[in-house]
This record gives sequence, C-alpha cells and structure tokens, in this order.
Amino acid sequence: MTTQTKLIIRQLSMLPFEDFEEGLTSAELPEFRKAVKEILQSPNMIYEQQRDALEATAMRTLPYPSVSAEAKRLIQTEVIELISEGGAPYHPRYVAPYYDRLLKQGSKFMELAPAKDLYDAIVSLLTAYHYIPCAGLPVFIGRLDELLEPYINTVPSEAAHSILRSFWLMVDRLNPSAFVHANIGTRATKTGQLLLEIDYELKTITNLSLRDDPLITPDDFALQAVRNQLAITKPYFVNHPLMVKDWGEDYIIASCYNGMRLGGGIYTLVRLNFKEMVKHSDGTQQDVLERVIPVAVRLLVEVVNSRIRYLIEENHWFDHSFWVEEGLLDPQKFTAYLGTFGLAEAINWLMAQNGRETARYGSDSTANALAEKMVKRVSEELQKNPAVYCEGSHNQVTFHAQVGISTDVDLTPGVRIPAGEEPELYAQMACEAALHTYIPGGCSVILEFDQTAEKNPMAVLDIAKGAMNQGVRILSIGSSNSEFIRVTGYLIRRADLENAKREVKNRHSSAALGADFFETKPNNLHRRERKV
Repeated sequence: MTTQTKLIIRQLSMLPFEDFEEGLTSAELPEFRKAVKEILQSPNMIYEQQRDALEATAMRTLPYPSVSAEAKRLIQTEVIELISEGGAPYHPRYVAPYYDRLLKQGSKFMELAPAKDLYDAIVSLLTAYHYIPCAGLPVFIGRLDELLEPYINTVPSEAAHSILRSFWLMVDRLNPSAFVHANIGTRATKTGQLLLEIDYELKTITNLSLRDDPLITPDDFALQAVRNQLAITKPYFVNHPLMVKDWGEDYIIASCYNGMRLGGGIYTLVRLNFKEMVKHSDGTQQDVLERVIPVAVRLLVEVVNSRIRYLIEENHWFDHSFWVEEGLLDPQKFTAYLGTFGLAEAINWLMAQNGRETARYGSDSTANALAEKMVKRVSEELQKNPAVYCEGSHNQVTFHAQVGISTDVDLTPGVRIPAGEEPELYAQMACEAALHTYIPGGCSVILEFDQTAEKNPMAVLDIAKGAMNQGVRILSIGSSNSEFIRVTGYLIRRADLENAKREVKNRHSSAALGADFFETKPNNLHRRERKV
C-alpha cells in the first residue's frame, strides 16, 4: 500500500464523528471514490490486501450506532477511539471456536466428518480457518498440542512430523499475518515439541504462545521455547496461573496477546487514550481519579454497548451463524474490550503539570504509583458500568492493553515504559508487572537481548520465571539479531520492513501496519531504541 493510499484511508477513518452519524454524504463521495481508486490501482498490494482495504473503506461509510452527546464529545477529542471496525459491526472482532468439538463431531455446514486420524484433523482445522469471521483471518487457530495430541500416534512418527510441517507451512502461506495465533502448553507433549521444532525450522510469521506454569511446565520444554524466542521472537511466555485466576482453565490467547474464553470471543474493541483523557482534567491527580476516569469509562462502555447491540439486535450475527448453530461458539462466552494506550505520556504530562518535569513513568516511584492508581481506577469503574451481552466476563467490559498502531504519534502502546527509557531490568519488571494484574484482557512486556544470550538460555529462562513470579501476564523475548521483531504485539520480518520502506509488495499484511514504528522521523515510537 502506498503512502498516499494509507493517508486517504486514514483520512476517511479519522473524519470527525459527526461526519459518520448519517453515513457517507454526497459531499464526501468524491473522497470515497478517490480512496477506492487508489486501492484498485495500488501497484504494491496483492489482491487479498486490496479486498480487505476495500471492505474497510466501505465499512467506514456507514453510520455509527447512536450514542449520547457526551460520548460524541469524547470521540471527537480522541479520548475514545473507534478503531478499524467501521460504523456498523457485522461480525465479532475475534472468535475462539471449540475446535476440539469440530474434530470430535465434525460439521454439517462444512461437510466434515469426525476426525479419525492426524490427516483428518489437519484437513478439518484448515477448512475451519477458512470460514473464521474475523476480517478473513483466524486470529485463534487452537490450543494445538491439546487438539492434535490424541491423533499424533495414528500415523508413524516420521509421517507425523511431515504432516505437522505441511500444516504449519499452509497456515502461514494461506494466512500471511502475524495476528494468526496458536497456543501450546502447559504440559510438554509430543505435538508441542514437534511444533516448536518445526517453527524453528520454517521461521513463519504465525504467532505462538506457551502457557507456562512453574508447577507443570518442564524446564526442558521451556528451554526449547527459549531457543525459539532468541531465534524467531516466539512463543510468548504466558503466565498460566494468573490467566486461570482471571478466566478459569478455558482461556486462550489470540491475535497479539488477547485473552478470552475458549468457545467465545470479543464483540468489539474501543480504545481509551490516557494521554488525551488526562488533558480533560485540571491537572491534578485527584481530578483525574475522582472525576475524569469515571466519566470516560462510563461513556466508553456506552459506546461499546451501542456497538454490541447493533451487532446482536440489528445485524443478528449470532442468530444466523453456523458456528453457533453447531455449538462451536457459545454466545455466553463473549465479552468486549476497553483497549488502553498512552499511559506513559499521561503520567509524564501530569507530573509536569505539578512541577515535576523530570519525574518519568518507569523510573520515578511517584509516577509509577500514580500509574497504578489510574489503571486500578479504570478497572474499578468497569465493574460499576454493566456491559450488555457480556456474560463471558461477568457483564463487564474487559480491560485490555492495546498494542498500538502506526498512526499513534507520541503514544506508547498499552502500559509499557517508552522505548529507550527502560530502567534496570528488575525495575522495569516491577513497574509494568504491578499493572498487569488489573488487565485480564492481555498485557505484555517486551525484552530484546543481544546475541550473547543464545549462549546461556537457562539465564533467559530464569528471567522469564522471575517475571512471571512478579506478576507479568505475558512476556515476549527476542534477540537483537533475529530476523523477527516484536513490534508491539505482533511480529514483522526485517526483510518485510525493507519492502515496506521501498513500497514493494509484501505477502505479510502486518508489515504495513508496523513499518512506521521504525521510521527515524520525530514523534515515532522509537522502536529501534527498545533495550534491556
């Protein structure tokens, strides 16, 4: 996608909210046609990327569900952000099907019989991924070791390796996006070990998480994961005990690092911009905590509810989905997200308003304490404002640390310390981990070691164990010399970054989303400066 195409699409998506209340107007039609023409004539987009861009552009022409004047004001001032879902959602943002039921019972709609062996299981999964209603991507492809372990010995060991290798290759080639996500663990299994070996060999972009439990996950299995992390920046380490505490045993990790219930999903994600939110205060902590946050959360939940009602009561997606009819999705397991970002900038602004310009989030204890108070207050306010049809999260919107997108200027993703400002490792962990407990929808720390770490993987594993023990929810480990870079929550290959810079076609769609993070121009996210 050319810079000009991205700019036009962004302009359409960032029009003032009132421009979308009645949908596309005749005055805006020329701009819409211009965007469509740019997409159709783009020399560096493949067909699938053009199709997805056309869909996103068309969705932005529809009117948004009705909300109050108060909520509109916060949308117009970018405290509340409606991100990339268009005005009228017609499918859930994410789904996490019961793939195990599919393998056991088959599917009438997809004309699949129950799986009898590893061949059948692989064919059924690849077929199911094709029909996932999440922007054409299966953002969750299963807890693969649990799914396939019952079938792994239905074929000889050599054949099992070959079948899994072909499966993993096809997942990547058919779904070229770093938002496609598989889970393994907590136990070491033949399937899990094979998948780690194959991923190390193939070096795909597909995201992967290891659900890690110090009482269950063997060190040799975790060390195999560390070897992969230092080479290809995956799998994540997921704090299994903490996730079970918040979700129960049936949780999964999808897309970037999104926690949700197996069999359920996420209706919609609406973002809360901490940086813009605090500017609606008088500059004092008291006003932010006692007035601004309660109002912002209440109005964001109102916006979320308007979108959920539209999806369920007007578009009736759940009434017509074969996924629901065949018991592969359960509407009682769904929730919605409040995705937050810009916390670091909000804290630093508040410190400056009170004469403490040098007190920075991540390195100053007062700033860090304020950050925890604010995050905790958002969590508390979410519990006070009921969310419709969110039985999967006790009728509350789920708090999530949003990974960020390349259009975020001077805004740090989630609740991370800005890149280049990280304190000593133990202090970074203590600061960020203190916030993770309030954010069950997913929150991660990124650590990128130099190449010497490869000589001592046990030391890296010890750091991972320490992080989990401190309360880090999800940990990304990488190496400075890896071909793969963890941008915010998804992966980009260095070669794809170069293609994006030269405006050459990229098979992996996520490269275009994160390329701007690596620009040297002012006001970027300084991703190249992240350090341990």
